[in-house]
Amino acid sequence: MYNTLALNAQVILIIQEYVSTVAAHYQGRIYAWDVVSEIFNDNGTWRDNIFYNYLGPDYVEIALVAARGADPNAKLYIEEYGVEDVNIKSDSLYYLAQDLKNRGVPLDGIGFEGHLSTPNIPLPNSIVTNTQRFENLDLDWAFTQLGVRIVNGAATPGRQAEDYHAVLLACTLGPRCVGVLTSGITDATTIEGMGIWGGPQWTETLFDANYVPSMAYAVISNDLSSVTVNGNYV
Repeated sequence: MYNTLALNAQVILIIQEYVSTVAAHYQGRIYAWDVVSEIFNDNGTWRDNIFYNYLGPDYVEIALVAARGADPNAKLYIEEYGVEDVNIKSDSLYYLAQDLKNRGVPLDGIGFEGHLSTPNIPLPNSIVTNTQRFENLDLDWAFTQLGVRIVNGAATPGRQAEDYHAVLLACTLGPRCVGVLTSGITDATTIEGMGIWGGPQWTETLFDANYVPSMAYAVISNDLSSVTVNGNYV
């Protein structure tokens, strides 16, 4: 028979050693870490993985504490997709963040991945309502993999640009939004853009396969031209 307590202890040690090793290696050179990512199913339940199977939700706290110990000045984030607006999945993320903050577990921000499809992006006011509740927990936030997709030609580049603008507005208006990262540079180097993963093919980056800027690029450049720096950078 397996010794469950011994196995649990081993899994804890694996998390602590891995997180500590990576974070310590880059100590002082990394602004923020996505310490854990994609931990919930779309219905808001916990995603099945080896860490959850042995430790339950506690593995998130274990990883965050290890990261803080290895790099005390880095901002620590939880990242998730499909939680940009108010829904059952973002509710689960919110309640987790609230619990961690209430118990003093180190958590500085939320990374909203931002994998969205035009013309069916979440309502902008729902994005604002959602991000505001995380701000009220004293958390920064960012779009960490933003990509507004045109899937199989379902929308025009103009509509894509409009939807990029609508999503980005939530960040430019958010007092704790610290930035935006896109899901890539050009569709020529993404598995989705090249259609090699066997699923639907889409375009979502700001440059086409020849590195020509998209309409969305011009819109985003204009949106960001006059913004001020928000969030807690120091």
